[in-house]
Amino acid sequence: MPPSDPKPIIIAESVRKTYRSNDGRSHLALGGVSAEIGRGEVLVVFGPSGSGKSTFLRTLNALESIDSGRIVVDGVEISDPGADLNKLRSEVGMVFQLFNLFQHRTALDNVVLPQIVVHRRSKSEAVRRAHDLLGKVGIDDRAGHYPSQLSGGQQQRVAIARALAMDPKVMLFDEPTSALDPETVTGILDLMTELAAEGMTMAVVTHEMGFAREIANRMLFMDSGLIVEEGSPQQIFQMPRQERTKEFLKQIL
Repeated sequence: MPPSDPKPIIIAESVRKTYRSNDGRSHLALGGVSAEIGRGEVLVVFGPSGSGKSTFLRTLNALESIDSGRIVVDGVEISDPGADLNKLRSEVGMVFQLFNLFQHRTALDNVVLPQIVVHRRSKSEAVRRAHDLLGKVGIDDRAGHYPSQLSGGQQQRVAIARALAMDPKVMLFDEPTSALDPETVTGILDLMTELAAEGMTMAVVTHEMGFAREIANRMLFMDSGLIVEEGSPQQIFQMPRQERTKEFLKQIL
């Protein structure tokens, strides 16, 4: 894959996030997380359930607000109350675990509509771009199908095409294969590998360690709302420094 640009496109500094329940209890999701993502870099974030990895990913396009700290995306501090979050979300694509497609719209419409609403593209231009992207992800023959008529893997391909239609500077993937059957997972991972090879900046939360070993420039291991260890795939898998990292890897490898 192309080498990443060392100049970061995303900077997170001392990010804290606490969830509060109706009964007044609080849960610290992020306890002061600092990380950077370079242009063209593929960052894989992994860790046990409840470690804060998905929350951290969602703060990078302001789907989750933060209590304190600072997040900068391509020179814009998105944690600033005056930041244009709609513009940000058009530049930072997000692919979710459960697809989040419009169920009453066809695959084609799911890719067309955001282009018209966000980028003000003409209908003809948006349709042309949508067909190109549905072809890229290998599902243009299902353009007229509704999500309920598609398999999980096919729905995730539509979701990826929809995110790419915004011409994002960064793609965030939040456990994109965890809701898929094993036979479908490989196709989605292959598609993500292609995007990485094309130089797309990506942050990926995943438990697919074989994929991480192959695609990541860098990996972050999180636990209890903190980054426990950071390093290259080679270092993480062959020479983990922290006992908690070693313990987790023994359980999943």
